[in-house]
Amino acid sequence: MSAVLPASHTVFPFISADALAAALASGGVAVVYVAPDGGPLPAEPIPGSIGTALPAHYADPGDPARGRLPLPSPEAVRRWTAEADLDPDGDIVVYDAANGSAAARAWWVLTWAGLPRVRILDGGLGAWAARSGGAAPPPAQTAVPELAAIDTEAIAADFSAYRLFDARAAAAYAGDGKQPAHLPGAVSSPAGIWQDADGRLLPFAQREALARKLGLFDDDGRPVVAYCGSGVAAAYWIAAVQDLGVKAALYAGSWSAWSSDPARVAAAAPA
Repeated sequence: MSAVLPASHTVFPFISADALAAALASGGVAVVYVAPDGGPLPAEPIPGSIGTALPAHYADPGDPARGRLPLPSPEAVRRWTAEADLDPDGDIVVYDAANGSAAARAWWVLTWAGLPRVRILDGGLGAWAARSGGAAPPPAQTAVPELAAIDTEAIAADFSAYRLFDARAAAAYAGDGKQPAHLPGAVSSPAGIWQDADGRLLPFAQREALARKLGLFDDDGRPVVAYCGSGVAAAYWIAAVQDLGVKAALYAGSWSAWSSDPARVAAAAPA
């Protein structure tokens, strides 16, 4: 199975702050703030923001076997979005006040649940506050992302059957050096490497070079899987490679689910 989609099927799930401002001025776009921990809207949110929370709206309650932030059911997502009066076929922009990972998890979950026109505000609330106010072209029309999830059992059955990418910081991937701290065979690829110093997505050419260095364009028949601590940074990783044509599944359980079984972790330790 190829890990790279044909160019005509690629998507770009980000929108600039200037483009969002233009869309808001013309009406017809819903703006959703994603709090990482269930907190209130920021002091100066984007006008008209609907407040949501990562653990309440984009995850089921944590469970050792499923991880800290397991995926909710698509039905549950469609239910609360209907209650929030979000048009399932309308334009939705999600954002956060941090590094974009919470917003990316919201993008992934909403799109996966059947809302096809969701975008991530590139650079989040910081980019909105720093927007130039200049004219911006409307975002290009793109295909609906093809998103897939994978669970612990599938990976544990034969982890060598997948190309695993760890989107956590390098220190988390490395651990203390005494015990395994990442999935066996996984490659470290922190979500932050796809961003500039302001938390905005790197230009296409730079991300293409990174992807090439990681071997993401080398189709060896194994599906690409992204994971992190609890399926949040990995969602940003997946969003960042969409327009490169890379198709990656989300392991939402991630390290928090994998490491819940000491025997599974010990079995991956080097001899």
